Amino acid sequence: MRTQKPVLTRRRGRARRVTLFKAATIATLAFLIGACVGTTVYRLGGMRPHPKPVAFFGENYREASGNIAAVRSDGAGVIANLTVRVSLGDGRILVDTHPLIGFNFQYSERIAVKVAAELTNTLLDNDGVGLHGANVLFIVSSKAGEVEIHAIDGPSAGAAATIATVAAIENRKMRGDVIITGTINEDHKIGFISGVAAKAKAANDAGVRLFLVPKGQYVEVYEQVGMFTIVRHRPISHLQNYAAQQGWQIQIREVTTMEEAAELMLE
Repeated sequence: MRTQKPVLTRRRGRARRVTLFKAATIATLAFLIGACVGTTVYRLGGMRPHPKPVAFFGENYREASGNIAAVRSDGAGVIANLTVRVSLGDGRILVDTHPLIGFNFQYSERIAVKVAAELTNTLLDNDGVGLHGANVLFIVSSKAGEVEIHAIDGPSAGAAATIATVAAIENRKMRGDVIITGTINEDHKIGFISGVAAKAKAANDAGVRLFLVPKGQYVEVYEQVGMFTIVRHRPISHLQNYAAQQGWQIQIREVTTMEEAAELMLE
C-alpha cells in the first residue's frame, strides 16, 4: 500500500511557498508605500531648494513701504511710515530714522532680515546676518503734518520690518489698510508688545481696517482703587469690545506666525 506522506509533503511545501510569496508581496508593497510617503513628506515639508541671492534684473534697488503703529513719548499712539530698501551691496543692515529720534530696531532688524530671507528662500551673507550681495536699509519717517516722534519701542516693529523686507525682496506691495505690531522671533513667531490700545486707536483714526496683534496679546487696563492706580492685564477681546463700544471701524485680529501675517498683508 502506498503511503500519503509525499502528498502531504508536497502540499506543505506548496503552502509554505505561497506563504513566503504573500509575505514577500506584502513586504514589497509596504516598502513602496513607505517610499512614496517618505518622498511626499520630503517634498512637502522637507528641505527647500538651495537659497539664491536677490535677483535685481538690472535694478539698483527694490523697496517696499507700509505703515507702522508707534507710541509717542507722551503715550499717545501715532502712525509712521516704514520703507525697506534692498540694494546691491555687501550684506549690511542699516537704519535711517530721520526726522525721528529714539527709534532703534536693536537686535530685531537682524532677526527681521534673517526671517525674511527664510520666507523668500534668499541667500544670507557668510556671517548669517545680512543678505548675500545686498544691503538692507530701514527708513522710518513720520507722516506729513504730524509732530515728531521722540520714542518708538523698536522691537515692536520687528514683525512689520519682516513683512516689509519680504515685500522688497519679492518686489511686492504691502496693503495700506492693514497694520501689524509685534516683535519677531527667529522661529517666525510674533511676540507681545506694549501700548496696543494706543496703537489700535491711532490705526483706526488713520483709516486702517485690520490691525494684527500677537496671539495671546494682553491689554493694559488702569483701574483706580482708592488712592492707588492698579494695572491689570486683559485679553485682546477686551480691546475688541471697547473698540466696538467706541464705534471704531477697525478689526483686531491675532496672528501667531509671520507666514499668517504675510498672507494678510501682502498684495
